[in-house]
Formats: sequence, C-alpha cells, structure tokens
Amino acid sequence: MQIPRSTVPGVVSPAIPGRMASLLLSVLYQLEQTQWLPPDDLFAHQARQLRVLFAHAAAQSPFYRRRFAEAGVDPAAEVTWQTLQRLPILQRPELQGAGNDINAAELPKSHGKRHTIETSGSTGRAVRMFGTEITGLFWRAGVMREHLWHGRDLGGKLGAIRWARKGIAMAPEGKRGDSWGPASGSIYPTGPAVLLNIASELYEQVDWLQREQPDYLISFPSNLMALAKYCLERQVTFPNLKQVMTVGETVTQQARDLVREAWGVRLLDSYSCEEAGYLAIQCPEHEVYHLQSENVLVEVVDDEGVACRPGEVGRVLITSLHNFATPLIRYQLGDYAEAGAPCACGRGLPVVNQVLGRQRNRLVLPDGTTVFPYFGNHDDYKAITPEVRQFQFIQHSLDEIEKRMVVSSPLTPEQEERTRELIVRNLGHPFRITFTYLDEIPAGPRGKYEEFISKVEA
Repeated sequence: MQIPRSTVPGVVSPAIPGRMASLLLSVLYQLEQTQWLPPDDLFAHQARQLRVLFAHAAAQSPFYRRRFAEAGVDPAAEVTWQTLQRLPILQRPELQGAGNDINAAELPKSHGKRHTIETSGSTGRAVRMFGTEITGLFWRAGVMREHLWHGRDLGGKLGAIRWARKGIAMAPEGKRGDSWGPASGSIYPTGPAVLLNIASELYEQVDWLQREQPDYLISFPSNLMALAKYCLERQVTFPNLKQVMTVGETVTQQARDLVREAWGVRLLDSYSCEEAGYLAIQCPEHEVYHLQSENVLVEVVDDEGVACRPGEVGRVLITSLHNFATPLIRYQLGDYAEAGAPCACGRGLPVVNQVLGRQRNRLVLPDGTTVFPYFGNHDDYKAITPEVRQFQFIQHSLDEIEKRMVVSSPLTPEQEERTRELIVRNLGHPFRITFTYLDEIPAGPRGKYEEFISKVEA
C-alpha cells in the first residue's frame, strides 16, 4: 500500500495531504468507481458535464455562440448523442483561424489561471490555445490512473529516454530528479527519475541504462525497437526492468514482441495529446485501450461522420469536458483509430483496439482513396538487405514512393530490385520506387520518428 505524503508536522498516519494531492486523490477515488459503470451511465455523466460546458462556451465564446445558433442547438438544453452530433466537426484550420473568438472571455474563478498550450505542429502549423489549472489536474489524474492500473511501485526508479532541448540531459550523465514528477510526487514519496536525451546514440543509451538500472523505462516506440534489436544482438539485459512504457508514436505488435523478447517485460502504451491530455490508456489485462471518458468524450467516426463499429477504422474526434478556457467541441485531432468491442476486463470505459496514426501516415492510392499502408514484415526486408540499419518511406506523388535508408554498406542492384518488388507486392499497386541513402534519418518534432509519411494531398 502506497502511503500519501503528509503535510502536517507530527501527523504521518493517516496522512493529511496538501491541496493538490487532496484534489488528485478526490478525483482518483471517483475514477475508481466510474471506470466500472456501463457505457450508458458513463455517457449520462458526460452529458451532465457537456451541458455546463456548452452553456459556458455559448456565453463566453463568440465562435461557439455562432456555432450553436447555426446548428440549431440550444446550449442550455439537455445533451443527447443526437444533439451532440448535430454540431459540426471542428477542423484544425478552423481552430487555428478562429483567433481569440474561440477563447472564453471569462473563466470561473475556481478554474484558476490560464496557461498556453502549443502543439508540436507535426502535421503543419502549430495549434495555440489555453488550458487551466483544472485541465492540468485532470492530466495529472490520467498519469496517476495509468500508474495505478499497471501496479507500479512508485518507490522504484523511473528512467526516460525522451526529447529534450539540445544540450540538456545528454550522454553520458543525462539528468536526475528526486521525484517522478508533479502528478505522483505531489501525493506520494517516490523514487528518483532519470532522463537521457533521445538524441544520444544507441550505444550511449545502453551504457546509461546499464549504469542507472531503472525499474521502469519510458520512450518512443521507434527508439525502443532500435534499443531492443541492439540489445538482442549483443545479449544485453537490464535485470531491474519491470515495465516498458511508450508515448508519442504508434505502437505495433512487432514493438511489443521485440520488447518482450529482449527484456522479458510488457510494453504498456497510453494515448494522449497536448490539446486535451490523456485520451486512452492500455487496459491492465489486455492490449486494447480504454478511453478516458471522465476527462474527454472521444468519437471514432467514418468519412461521413457516422460512428464506427468495432473493427472499423475512423477519424478521432475529441470534446474536452473541462477546458473552459479554449473549449474544444468535436475537434478532429488528425489521428485515426480502430473502434473496439467492450473489454473482457469488465470496465465500462469504451475501447479502441489500436491507434493507427495521422492523416499524413495514410497512403494515397492512384484513384484518390487513402489507406494505412502495409509494407510487409520487417524480417522480409532484413533477409534481402541486412545492411539497412534504419529506413523511412515517403510518398511524393500518386505514383512515387521513396525509401530512405541508413546502411552499413551500399545495396547491390539486385538487392534494390528485390526490395522494389517486395514493396510493390505488399502495397498492391505498381508505384515507382526510388532509393535515397543517408547518414541519418532525422526525427520529427520533439524527437518523434515516423516510418511512413505521405506528402500527397488526399
């Protein structure tokens, strides 16, 4: 049992937490109950919150006042699925172009101060908006729910290999902190946290991990896959490691399998965004994701805006339930996900089976339709080109795909031709395949790596 940190001298048990810890513990207590509610009861809770949010947005935001009027929706009325779906989908360019009109003129004082939120701009121009102390509270609650779901020992050492500004947390030393962060650290005494800049070379990351021996490791899936392969080839293990956590990129089954093979632990993923915090957390018992319905209403819809059935892939729409500074109502995030059936664990929180990526990760076919590309099994490519250390596919036009590669030695004409044939066979279309050899493939914003990027407008 984790004992909270007490802030009253002379009282250690039962602990008397500080203000932020008390707020977090109160929310977490309620989340423990609501996760087991049936979906209809969960939506009833969301609808109550949406009614308050809609009334505030209509009163304080000129953008939403017009939007409700144009949709014929009374923002003070009871919210149903039908009334929600009458509201148009909020597109990214609309949010960017709305300026201050979309922001609330005034906030309830209890929501605290505004703070600026800015996305990385990985799909183009960045989004700039506002959050509040309340949105920060629910972000921290998401962090803590993930730790609690997965039974983490907060007294252990947390290691992170993530993006940091140039020159910060570089190898060989990295950076050290006394706490896991403001979420867990405000409630409980925790073990130390150590950080290494993801710009460090693989061998430097391995050396750092061997020195630090963390109990838990968090990084991007692409980096963990490269680390796992490196360790498998050299038979490097980390005896203290209990779990590996991922953020920021799409997780594949290959990534899960590699982590388990290399280090004998589970890979546990979560799905969040700068605009709204935690959207989904991997189930403690299964590899599906539970939507965080107490914080955000998530819809997965097809191209016509109709809710996807289990197994269908659609666009992710989010409505942030507690952001009264910049309300986001049916905002199209740019991601795609596969809707899921109710989970066998018994939680009523809705399910997505997997998060598939963003619009720019979809292949545009010659007839203009888009799909998530299947390039085939990595082992098939390795059998042809073992010299390839890293690769990335770029679609430049409806008929051209470039494969960028970092290699230990140049490929032969025969290897290039066999690779072309494999790519075309897997994609099912006679694309023109070109090759580019690089010393390194640069990561995207904040250190993220994407295996496939389409530069074609769908």
